[in-house]
Amino acid sequence: MKMNIILKDEQKEFLDKVIKDYSLKDSGTSIKYLVSEILDNYDHENVFGEIRCIGGCFSTDETISVELEDEKVLKMKEIYNKYDFEIYDSEEEELSKIVRSIINYADQEADIEKIFS
Repeated sequence: MKMNIILKDEQKEFLDKVIKDYSLKDSGTSIKYLVSEILDNYDHENVFGEIRCIGGCFSTDETISVELEDEKVLKMKEIYNKYDFEIYDSEEEELSKIVRSIINYADQEADIEKIFS
């Protein structure tokens, strides 16, 4: 499923660093790696059970178009409904919040080497 992910400056900076450090093609590729690895191999309570807003949480900075597997998108929707996220006006914003949470978790706690190697 092709979708647009709304990122904040902090998430974009993290992705730019990951792209450079691991010679990835672009932000979409790094998001696919992160979503797949975190959704499949990390405890969701640890990732989504805590608010991980950093920096300008309420500013919209950049939109990245990314192709994600339908199964991953469904899992992201389930996670959004399970955890106590703020209410957004669109599904795109809801799914973007899940991706931003994944990026923040990866930046703060995940083993980046394991995800991208």
